[in-house]
Amino acid sequence: MKKMKGTVLVVILMVLATIAVGIAAEASISKKNIENDTQSMLFDAEVTFYILTGEGCGCDPIPDVSIMAFGGEGSVSGITDEDGMCVLTLVILGEYEVLIEKDEYQTIDFEFNVLDDQTFTFHLAEKDISPVNTVSIFHNFMRNILER
Repeated sequence: MKKMKGTVLVVILMVLATIAVGIAAEASISKKNIENDTQSMLFDAEVTFYILTGEGCGCDPIPDVSIMAFGGEGSVSGITDEDGMCVLTLVILGEYEVLIEKDEYQTIDFEFNVLDDQTFTFHLAEKDISPVNTVSIFHNFMRNILER
């Protein structure tokens, strides 16, 4: 009888230990998921671009403008919507080169460091298709291809 009580007690202790280990493992997994979600929220920033044409208060949004961001953290791209807006998710403290282009407009190429959620507004000018400007466009095009 004593042997049976001892066996039952050992089985009960094993079951309780298994339940305790399972609860601890589940809590650990939940904590890691929360940390990963928090970490991605802390290290990413939403950078909003508004692309317009015109001057002063008479500006019009430009849809379908290509916006590409290149950096050591990788590359991200997007297209402006009908409101001329595009949001890219970039790494905070990342260094990026941004290229904004659409066929009939002059290309914008600039570098910046992401500090937090930021908003940029650009006014694109229409391209001047003169012979001198065509050489400049070709030069910029070749430079962008060679740098990639």
